[in-house]
Amino acid sequence: MRVHILREECENGKLMLLLRVEIEINSLHRYGLGELERRILDFILDNDEVTQSELSQLFGRAKACRAIKNLENMGLVKRERKGRTYVVRVV
Repeated sequence: MRVHILREECENGKLMLLLRVEIEINSLHRYGLGELERRILDFILDNDEVTQSELSQLFGRAKACRAIKNLENMGLVKRERKGRTYVVRVV
């Protein structure tokens, strides 16, 4: 894992840091990812960003939604609303 400080500033006596964290795919076993979550994360990495509806078509709606929420809770992906679906990107 590599951490880069992109910006730092002091505000109201608090130090605010904007960090970029790089995690190697091989070290993700520490997060306890399941097989489906790994496959979805690999697919997102290969395509830079995908819509949640694309993932639903490939992996099934309920499974994809559950896996994306788990990945989002771990801080590995970010979902942004786009029309009637979400765009999913690796953080």
